[in-house]
This record gives sequence, structure tokens and C-alpha cells, in this order.
Amino acid sequence: MTFAPQSVGKAANPFASAFGISCITVFVLLVAFLSALGVSVLPMVLVAGASIFLWLLFHNPIGSLGLFLAFMPVYTLAFLLAKFFGPSYIGALEGGERVLLLFLIFILWRRNGVELTTPDWFLMAGFALAILRLAFDGSLIGLLTDFNFVIAYAAGRVAMLTATQQNRWAQRAVWIVAILSVLGMGEVFVVGEAPRTLLYLSAANGGTEGQRLDAAFHADGYSGLRESATMFGPLQFAPLCMAALIVWWVYCRNPLPAAVIAAGLICSVTRSAWLGTPVAIVTLAVVMGQKKRLLLYAGLVLALFLGSIPILGLDDYIFSTKTGKDPSAQSHQESLFGGLEYVSTHAFGVGPGNVGKYAVKDNKNAIGIENTYLTLAAEYGIPTCLCFGAFLLTVLQVLWREPTPLSYSAIGIVVGFGTVMIFAALHDVFPLACWLWFPVGLAIRSSVDVRARQKIAE
Repeated sequence: MTFAPQSVGKAANPFASAFGISCITVFVLLVAFLSALGVSVLPMVLVAGASIFLWLLFHNPIGSLGLFLAFMPVYTLAFLLAKFFGPSYIGALEGGERVLLLFLIFILWRRNGVELTTPDWFLMAGFALAILRLAFDGSLIGLLTDFNFVIAYAAGRVAMLTATQQNRWAQRAVWIVAILSVLGMGEVFVVGEAPRTLLYLSAANGGTEGQRLDAAFHADGYSGLRESATMFGPLQFAPLCMAALIVWWVYCRNPLPAAVIAAGLICSVTRSAWLGTPVAIVTLAVVMGQKKRLLLYAGLVLALFLGSIPILGLDDYIFSTKTGKDPSAQSHQESLFGGLEYVSTHAFGVGPGNVGKYAVKDNKNAIGIENTYLTLAAEYGIPTCLCFGAFLLTVLQVLWREPTPLSYSAIGIVVGFGTVMIFAALHDVFPLACWLWFPVGLAIRSSVDVRARQKIAE
């Protein structure tokens, strides 16, 4: 069902501009006066900022959504810095970004409506089974964290972008990640890990072990710092680079941002994304008929990777990986086999939050499975995991018949991140989910709208 507001022509108020300028002037003077008296003006600034953003949400929801998505890759670091420098109540705002996006989704849904399709039904069925499992055991926060990617997907399902807007989104997304890659390499090669260590020890819930960054920021056989840029860690940053490279492959031709992003991906030293990226790009090259282009860029990337080995000191890391003596790879393998065994004995799950990241935080002896599919099966049961798998497959089925740049991007993201999820449970990282699942939902929306217009034409 589609809801759309009635457009009513209204004459412009000649006093509106003067009134707005007067309000801004009064606010600035009030802030300056309170600051001179030594009164904290941060609450007023936050309220004013929230009010302005709400005004933007109603008057330009698509523009607001674009700003929201552009900010999400830097949100994690920005929020931690706000907690570090700001008052104590900043921490209570954690999770507010999800509420904000839900509010924006509601506005867009009222304007554009949404027609549910096969992937939506499978996703809703999986979520319903997860809620049913929560009724017996588990934590609500665990459920909401596991399924927060649905919010990003829903944002794409209710958004409507023209081809020009899609191209603009793609170009900006690629350059945003390219800039973040450069900044991240500055941390790796110039700044070092001391500032991030201090920040995480003071403001983050996790990311450190003892008085230093935990093992996720380093690797066996690699003595350097793995690049994280503005994401929480390298495991979160690498799939962001993967998504940007997929979008670049479909929408762009300038090799400069791709080279910078690829360098950032290499510096993340994250094998799951190293595997997911070529799987996605090869799939797209075959589907789009770009095999010659694939061979050209494959050679360039290989040269970039070989050149980075002595610079980053990856010799021992690669050698241990080739010989199978890497403790990290062995740990992944043990986690996968252990997860399979655990799921086979807990076919209906043990409840959200009782397996995975939340469980390991509270209990070091808890089960942590480095695989999204097995994690969902262990928490909510095999039927929920099957619904999630069916959701991914039906997304590919729907989009495969639509030869558009947006569909190609979504196919690449599903294939690439679907591969990453075999080796890492990253489905619950909301800033990353916004960049992965929004274009997937947007592509499904576009496909449904095209078929609806075709039916009307017939």
C-alpha cells in the first residue's frame, strides 16, 4: 500500500526569511551569553541540532538520508570521540542512529509506500522466528543487534532515486571510502596505534586487551597495525572497502579512487574481505560481460599487492598462510567445525545473546562462532538461518533479471558479503550494514517498480 501526501500550493510568506534569521540571531546571542556566564551550552546545541535535522527530515528526506549514509562510516569514531571529550550523558545516546533512521524510514514509507516481494517475506519470516525464540530465552538487545541490518535494508526499500541520483550516490560513496582509506593509512604509517588505544581504553566497550589494542588490530606473522580508518576495527573496515570497490566497478572508470581503496583493503590485512572482493568482482565481470577489463585490473591489483608485501612486511604472514601454519587460520577452522557441531546439537538455538559477541563479552568460556550463518543458527535455530539464506538467494534471483547498474551493485554486494559472512560474524555492525544493505533494498525497490510499470503498460 502506498501513502503519498497531497500537494497543496501555498503562497510564500514574505516574513519567513526574516523570522528565521531573527531566530538564529537570538539563539547565537543566547549561547554566547550563557557561555560568558560559564553555563554549559552543549544541551542547547544538541537540541538545536536535533531540531534542525528533524526539519530537514520532513522537508528533504532523501537528502537527509544521503547525509546519514555519508556520515555512517565515520560515526563510530566520531561517537567515541564525543564520549571521550564530552559529558558523561553522551554515552546514553548510543543506538540513537538506528532510531533516527527508523524515523526517516517512516517518513519515506508514508510518501512512497512499499510493495512486499519474495525476499521481504523470507526476511520477515526469519525475524518472526527469531522473536518467537526470544520468548523462550535470550536477550532483547541481542535480537535487535543481530537484525539491525533490516533497518538499513528497509531504508532502501522505501527510498526512490532517479538514475542521476543513483550515479551521484555511487560516485560520492567511492570517494568517501577513498578518502577514509588515505586517512587510515596515515594512522598505520605515521600516527601509530597510541591515540586509538587511548581512545578505546577510555571510551570504547571492547577493542582492547590489557593496556593495548586487542588481537583484531594485529595478525600472526604481521607486526604492523591493520588499517581501520574511522571504523571500529579492520574487520569492519575491510568489507566497507569491498562494497566501495564493487560500486566503483559498476559505476566508475577513474582508476585513482579504486587504487586508493584497494590499498586500504590490503592494509586491513583481512582475508575474508580479500576473498569476498574478487569473488564479487569476478561475478560482476561475467554478468556484465567485462572479462577484458577484469584481466587488466586483476594484473594491476596483483602488482599492487606484490609491491605492498615488502612495504607492509607481509612476508611471514603470507608464508604462514600458504603453509597452513597460521594460528589465526587454524582458529577459524576450529570455530567453523565447532559451530557446526554446536548447531547440530542445538537445532532450535539457545536464544539471542547466548552465542557470539555478547555472550563472549560476559563469559570468556561462551561459544563464539566466526560465521554469520552458524551464529544465527546457534542463536535462533536452523529454520531462522534457512530463512536468512533464502532471503539472500531470492534477492539474487530477483535482481539477476534486471540488467541495471543498481542491480549489478546489489548482486556484487550480496555475493561478496555473503562470502565474507562465511568467515566472520559481521552481520550486526550497523555502520557497515547501512552501506551494504541500503543499495540491496534500493535495487529490490527499483526492480519491483519496473515490473509494476510493465504490468500497467500491458
